[in-house]
Amino acid sequence: MAYSQNSVLDTISRLDRRVQSRLRPFTFKRGDLLAEIGQSIDEVFFPESGLISVVVPLNSGDVVETAIIGHRGLLGGGAAFGEPSFVHTGVGQLPGSGQAMRAEHLREITDAHASVRALIFAHQQFLLAQAQQSAACNAKHHIPGRLATWLLRARDAIGKDEVDLTQEFVAEMLGVQRPSVSIVAAQLQDAGLISYSRGRVKIIDEQGLADAACECHVTLRRHYQRLFARQNGPVPAPEALSRSSSQQL
Repeated sequence: MAYSQNSVLDTISRLDRRVQSRLRPFTFKRGDLLAEIGQSIDEVFFPESGLISVVVPLNSGDVVETAIIGHRGLLGGGAAFGEPSFVHTGVGQLPGSGQAMRAEHLREITDAHASVRALIFAHQQFLLAQAQQSAACNAKHHIPGRLATWLLRARDAIGKDEVDLTQEFVAEMLGVQRPSVSIVAAQLQDAGLISYSRGRVKIIDEQGLADAACECHVTLRRHYQRLFARQNGPVPAPEALSRSSSQQL
């Protein structure tokens, strides 16, 4: 019996039954600010559906995404290691819900269970890996490969082949102009890899999309599998990797 649809919280709940009494449900919409740089980490968020983006706000008002968090992760995990405030901004991107826990309660649990501490540390490492890979990707890779990679990452994070995305949203997350997204999305659709209509994207051919993705798709999946193969909690089954990580549309 699963205690939560969030895999981290499910693992924690199985080790410490008191966790259930320390949770509160929360929901979020696109654009909801869940964490802000410098804000005190009072609560830790475990999304069970939807998608949270870790973003860097710029003085121009634009934001650039560095990482995503879905039902396999948590926002505010640094609290387990004594971090007093957020070092990044977390924004709701795909509407969803989950469970929140007071930061002091998470610290109590990690102090009592070394395996929970290791699990959360692995998630913090994966956030860092995403940020580093995103920086390289934005600097060196072409938009078609970047968009294909982002769609596959979003699919992994939410566990669904269909997501509601506007071109404005995708352009903002990738740090590109909207017309570029329109052209590339049409290319992916013409190739039979996705269907895109009225802000809704559905992955039709996952392997084909993986072939079109830049190398970051494979790299981040391997990072994830490597980090969590060492944990005692549930590890997602290896997923198909692209046959060619360098092919571009």
